[in-house]
Formats: sequence, C-alpha cells, structure tokens
Amino acid sequence: MGTPTFGVLGAVEVRRAGVPVRLPSGRRRAILAALLVRANRPVPADALVEAGWGDAPPPGPRPALHTALSRLRAVLGDGVLRAEPGGYVLGTDALDAARFEALRSGATGAPAARAAGMLDEALGLWRGPAYAEFADRDFAGAEAVRLDELRLATVEDRAHLSVELGEVDEAVAALEALVAEHPLRERARGLLMTALYQAGRPADALARYRDHRTHLADELGLDPAPALRDLEIRILGHRLPSPAPRTVLRTAAPPAWSVAGTAFVGRDDETTMLVDAVERHDLVTITGPGGVGKTRLLAETLPALSERLGLPAVVVELAPAAAGRVDTTVAAALGVTASPDTRREAALEYLGIADTLLVLDNCEHVLDECRTLAVAVRRRCPGVRVVATSRHRLGAAHEQVIPLEPLRVPASDVPADRAELTPAVRLFTDRMRRVRPSFALTRDTLPAVTEICRRLDGLPLALELAATRTATLGLEPVRERLGAVLDVLGEDGRDRHRNLRTVVEWSYGLLAPGQRRLLRLLSVFDGDFDLDAAEQVGGGDGAEPVAVELARLVEASLVSVQDVTGPTRYRLLEIVRAFARERLREAGEDHAARLRHLRWVLVLAETAADAATGPDAGSAFARLDRTRANLTAALRWAHRSGHPELAGRITGSLALCLHWCPDAELYGLIRDVAADPAVRRTRIAAVALGAGAFAAVEQGEPDVGEDLADQALQHASEPVDRYLAMLAHGVATLYSGRTDRSRTWCEVILALEGLPAAYRAETHATLALLAGYRGDLPAAREHAARSRAGAEALGADNTRAFAAYAAGETLLLTDTAAAAPVLRDAVALADRSGATQVAAVARIALLSALTRLDEHDEALTLVAPLLHDELRTGSWPQVWTTMRILAELLTALDRVETAALLLAAARTAPAAPTIKGDDVERYRALDVHIAQRLGPRVVDRITTLARTLPRTRAVDHALVAVRELSAPDPDSGG
Repeated sequence: MGTPTFGVLGAVEVRRAGVPVRLPSGRRRAILAALLVRANRPVPADALVEAGWGDAPPPGPRPALHTALSRLRAVLGDGVLRAEPGGYVLGTDALDAARFEALRSGATGAPAARAAGMLDEALGLWRGPAYAEFADRDFAGAEAVRLDELRLATVEDRAHLSVELGEVDEAVAALEALVAEHPLRERARGLLMTALYQAGRPADALARYRDHRTHLADELGLDPAPALRDLEIRILGHRLPSPAPRTVLRTAAPPAWSVAGTAFVGRDDETTMLVDAVERHDLVTITGPGGVGKTRLLAETLPALSERLGLPAVVVELAPAAAGRVDTTVAAALGVTASPDTRREAALEYLGIADTLLVLDNCEHVLDECRTLAVAVRRRCPGVRVVATSRHRLGAAHEQVIPLEPLRVPASDVPADRAELTPAVRLFTDRMRRVRPSFALTRDTLPAVTEICRRLDGLPLALELAATRTATLGLEPVRERLGAVLDVLGEDGRDRHRNLRTVVEWSYGLLAPGQRRLLRLLSVFDGDFDLDAAEQVGGGDGAEPVAVELARLVEASLVSVQDVTGPTRYRLLEIVRAFARERLREAGEDHAARLRHLRWVLVLAETAADAATGPDAGSAFARLDRTRANLTAALRWAHRSGHPELAGRITGSLALCLHWCPDAELYGLIRDVAADPAVRRTRIAAVALGAGAFAAVEQGEPDVGEDLADQALQHASEPVDRYLAMLAHGVATLYSGRTDRSRTWCEVILALEGLPAAYRAETHATLALLAGYRGDLPAAREHAARSRAGAEALGADNTRAFAAYAAGETLLLTDTAAAAPVLRDAVALADRSGATQVAAVARIALLSALTRLDEHDEALTLVAPLLHDELRTGSWPQVWTTMRILAELLTALDRVETAALLLAAARTAPAAPTIKGDDVERYRALDVHIAQRLGPRVVDRITTLARTLPRTRAVDHALVAVRELSAPDPDSGG
C-alpha cells in the first residue's frame, strides 16, 4: 500500500504516494487528529475516547474505541497504529509539522541563502491554519496555537534573511502584509522598520514606529518594546547596523581570565584596533598562528571592551571541547541549563535578552559549529557581540577579521639602540628579568637576543619559553641549541605552528625527568587546578615534592598561574597540554593518570557530601563549583572506561550535596550512570539509581524519576540510600502537584532509623511547606520550628537556608512583616553556602513579602537579578511566578498597563504554574482592580498583545519597567 504521509498544517490529511487518502469524517477523523498531536508517543485510551465522543462517551467506551481504531487501521495500513502499555501510538516520520520544525531548526545556523531556501520550503508546507477543523478542541488547541505562532515567526525569520541578503523590497512586501494582519507583532514591525531603512526609506521606517507608538499609547497605555525604541534611536542617528545594548542582566565586570602576571608588550596598536572593530561589528575574529598571543590580546583588552560597550563579558574556552560539544560548552559558560538536544536553543533564547559580549576562544578545531552558532546569534540576539579567536577565520558573512602577526623583530641592519625597543626584544627581556632580575641588554648580549627573536619569528609563547631557559642556561647555549633544533625545519616558508611545537618539545626536553613526568600527568586536568589536585594526581613517584616540581614548571613557562582571587590555581596552555597528553600516551601512563584523576574527583565529591551536613558546606560547594570541568571529565571517563562503581560513588555523593546544583551536562552524566547495567550490579547501585532519579526529577521528568527511585529502593539497605530514593519520590510528587503523596513520602523518611540529623531537618522543612500549601498552619509552624532547630544545631548553612525559607513561607501566610527578615536570612545563608536553588525560591518569597509590605525600593532591586538567574537556568515556572509578583508591584507603582501585560503573558504561558491557596483570591482581586482601572476593552487588547509576544520579550518589558522605576528622579536631585 505504501507508507502514508500525514498533514496537519491545514486540514488533517493523509496521502499515499502523493495521492490523498479519503478519510472518514466525525469521530474517527478526530481520533486520528488526537493521535497526530502526539505522533510517535502513546496517547491514553481515555484521551482518545474524549477526542472522539467529547462529553458524551458511549456506554461501552473501550469496545467503541477499538472499533474506531480498527477502521482507522484499514485506512492507514498495517504497522502505522499500534498499542503500547501507555496507550496507542501512531508511528510516523512523515508528518508535515515535524518536517516544518526540522527545516526551521536547520536554517538557524545555515548561510543566509541556504537558510532562506529552507524557510521557503518550510512555509510551503502550510495549507491553512494548523489542525484547521480541530483547532478549537481541547486535545488540539494548544498544539494548533503553537504551530500557528511558529509559522508567523518563520515569516519574520524569512524577512530577516531577505534583509541580510539585500532583498529589501521583498522583505518590505512580506512584512507590510504581516503587520497589516497582526499589527501588535512587535518583531515584525521592527523588521519592517529595518527593511524600510535599508531600502532608503528612513522616513517611512520612522512613520511605522510612530504609528505603533501612538496606537499602543492611545489604545493600551503602553510604550513600544525596548528593542523598537532602540531601533528608532539608531535610525534617527543613522547607526542601524550597530545594535545598542538594552537590558544588561549581568554585572559589567569582566571575568578574571587568562591574564598572566607578566607585562603585556608590543600590542598597543592591535588593542586599539580590536576595541574599534568590536564597537563597529557584531562578529570579530582574531586570527593567527598558535602561540602568537590571540587569547592574551583579547584577555588584556576585555576590560576596555566591556567598559566601552557597556556590556558584560562571558568567556567560552573551547580548546578542550571535542567536536559536537560547542553548544554544551557555551551553555555551561553561560550557566544555561537545558537538555542535550535543546542547549543551543536555550542559549540563544537567553542571549536574546541578556545583552552580552560573547567570547569564543580557540575555535580552530570546531570551526563549523562556531560559525553556525555565530550566525544564529547574529540573527536572533541583536544585543550580543561575538569575539572569537582562531587560527582560521570562521567563514561567516559580516565577519570582521583581525589577523594577528608575531611581534616585530629587529631587522639585521637596525642599530643596537633601536633594536632593543622592538616588541620581540622587549618581551624576551621582560621574561628574562622575571627569572634573572640582574639581566641587562648590553652591546655584548643584544646580538644573541636579537638572533633568538628572529629565529623564533617573534612568536610570544616561543619567546617566553626561550627566555626562561636562557635565564638558566645562558644566551649562547640557547642560541646554539635553538639553531640546531630549528634548522631541521628549513628556513624557507617555515610553518610557525610547527616551529612553536618544536620549541615546546625542546623546552620539554630540557626538563628534569621528574618535571617531565609531572607535566605529562597534569595534562589530564580539564581547566585549572590547585596544588592539592596536582599532588593527588602527580605525587608519589617523583624525586622532588610536587610543589617544588610545579614551581619549576611555572618558571619554565610550561604551567601558568591563574590571576584570580583565592587559592593559587594553575593551568596548562592548550598547546602545552596537547603536547603533554601525547607524551602521556606514548609513555603508557594515560590510564593510570586518569584513574588517579578520577580518584581525586571521588575524594572531592565524597568530602563535599560529608561537609554538606555541617558547617563546612559553603566551602565544599565552592570547591565543587571551581572544579566542575574536572568533575565532568572524570565522570565521563569513568562511565566510558569501565569503572562503574567509582562513577556511581561520585554521582551518589553529588546528589547528597543538598541544594548544590549540577549543571545540565553533569545531570545528564548522572542519569547515564544510573542507566548503566554495570552500575546496577555494584554495591553502590542504590545510591547511583537514587542520584539518577533526582537528576530526572530536576530536569523535568518526574515519571522517569519515580521509576528510578523505585528501582533504587529495591537495592537500598542503608538509611542514606533509602533517604535519597524517597527524597526523589517526594520531590517528583511535589513537582507534579500530588502534595498528599509527597507528604506521605516525607513522613516515611522521618520514620527511617539511623537517618542523619541534617536529612531530618531538611524533611521537616519540606513538610512545613506542604502543610502551608494545604492551609494547615499549626502543622506548618511545628515542622518549620523543628527544621530550624535541627539546622541551627548542625551549623550547615545550606540546610539552615532551606529551613529559614520554609519558616519564612509559613510566616507569609499570617504575618508578612515577620516573614521578611526570616526570608532575608534565608537568602543570605543560601548565597553564602552556594545553595542556588534555595536562593532562588527564597528571593521569590522575599519579593512577594516586600511587595505586600509596600517596601517598593527594596523589592525593585530584587527583580532584575532574580529574573536573570531564572532565565539562565531555564526555570520558566519561577520566571512566571516572579512576573506575577512584579505585576502586583507595578500596580502599586501606577504602572498598571505593564502589570496587565505581564499577567496576561503568564496566563497564556504553558509553563506558568497554577495559582494556589490564598494567591487565588489575591490575584483575582488584582485582575478586578486592573480591569476597573483600564476597562475591559483595553485589557482584552493587552491580552491579544501578550499572546503575540515571545516569552523573552515579555521579560524584556518587565525589566525595562523595573529599570525606569529604579532610575533616580532627575527632579529630585538624587
């Protein structure tokens, strides 16, 4: 019969070999539509009965459903529709909606011309409104709305590409039609303004803006979106290609990154050029050979760039990233939490509102991925500038390339008094004097220095390595040895990277055996490390203590000292790390070194789990944060290299670090370890499965979490093992709204014999929250008091923070004034201990308390940082809760129109949590108040606008309102 294809982008249809298949009308067609809404996923029988018969099911619904499905199978053919334990599945890879979304996704980072073709194909799939005849039915309504919104967004994306390709007349025509049909779509209006400006019609562009501004003000009492206001300013100033920053969510201080404690020599012109280029262009790539100083130039210039642009910087170090892991590395640097298949989308969504200077360092081995990312950022994140370093340009359109040449060396005929002023000689001299302060450039020493600088092509890293060796060996021996080494390469067209590698090899050969061994072992670290880590991985076999050997490697410029606050940390430059890893494999030491590294990580994790129940929790969590890269690398290696018990011990320990949050990649590895059959055969199966259960729950899959928790309980024998599994059950049922079941699990936990006091205090805190949800104030107060008493006795700030939060939430039910200081205490404790989850929920509760107490100024200071953290972690339920509270605050501050917009956006957002308890009446009263102030017609229009806004744009409106209200009043003298 041939495999059928299915269409839902219009009326529901089935085709076979391109020919439409006649479909039955009525119930069977509705059941087919319900199956297609959840194609390739099971649909429960009850849901299909409801789709087919609505509120009037037949007396025998299951037999009637079986009859309808049997008749559908006759139309669709064998193998398309099957029964599974969870319901019925329509399996297909030929659904037009899926094809549409795949084309959209593929176009995101593709070159403009190819992306335009893909979007044209995607839009060509549409025949009318999605699920046309079922769009008003409950089973299809939400999906129909989602797909229709994606179609409009795709029209906008295609118009954006037309502008990028110079096809501005086509863009204007498409956007004029879209704006006429959907006048409140602000992105479409902004694109229309851009296209009109590019078409040489700036007056028309400004007129479109004025029309929109007047309409919003007269009809809704709102201002245009911040992006539109900035666009008007840029058109007026003829600065359209350079986007202006809008809402900066991070602090503007640049990160401490790769700035060594040595002089930065000979790059004044390049520094000025880089600052100017980044100010004018949204994608700048610094290119040059390895060791030329690309990263150092950017690191040294970053503070000036950040200050000039008024943008915070986020640095993504890609040197350790394997192919296919760019999105993961970028998400981790941003602190964005998402599943593996949505990390790029989550990062782009966050960057779409968090105006940022995004640094991509060392892109050469992942060029294609970096190019598609940079293109996607340019198209979707107008407030982001990308600066990359790479041996080769990314190859993206609109990329501004800054080729970085080696430092200038003295020409053979330059007089001595001028030769010593050349950048290469100055750098060499500076590095020499760091090791031998008495070194001076004289008539006798200058010829040898200039020859070394010429032989090394002025490459800064090569000069530094040679200078540190010269301090030990002397000028003439180094000149002679370098000459013998480099002459092997030949003098014509010498490859600078190969040249540098040869110098690294030469410098490595000059090390003592113990130093060579330590350098090889240190190559297993991903990112930086401290002396303790170096001793754990490199100690035991050397003739000298590790601290002594490490200091000599630093003196030899093969290990760098990180210029950061706190304990001294070390790092290998990437070219040195790559070289040392090759030597590690050649020496047959790779497995043993990685096993040492793994055992160091295990001790780190187990120590942190122990500390999490006492006064050292904060410092333990801070160390986990500093070593995330090594945690991830060691756990991945353990999982892949046949060490299931060690892997399970690490994941179980991390899960017991209560309120410390792994990132998305670590959560994924924790789940991978739990799914490994080999792990389940070890003695730590229970804790590994419990950790996997908790990870699944925190990643939004409570059903998977409960299944893993059941398996964990089957293996559990110790109280801690049982506690972790039961905790996963309790949190899963809480997140899914089954609060009574969650309470039952908490009560079972308290009944465990031998349960550590910290876990008992944590459980009382959860029971206090649950009692508050159901309005049982005496129980809430009792559990909150027991939780705080237990936590104070332990002195563990993470548990104290959670107990204080639960007590504060309980007080909010009856005494808001008393709740506020308790919640402030919870926030401070959570911040001090690194309990990021508690910090977020405690800040939300504190925001609510301050709003009710009319403490408006303090409440406003909480909003922007809170929304930033929630966006970064993808916690959209918390975002919408914060936005609702902000709507209360804005109403009190007479920004009623914006409050109405935020409430309407929250009402239509799928991720917004259901309002519960006393909040139901409070928000009902707020809606009534706003309707009385604005009138039903305006509220309806604002609701229509809210439905058209991407969710990040709703947040943008919120942040602008907060910023305007927080700004000093120019008439007040403040």
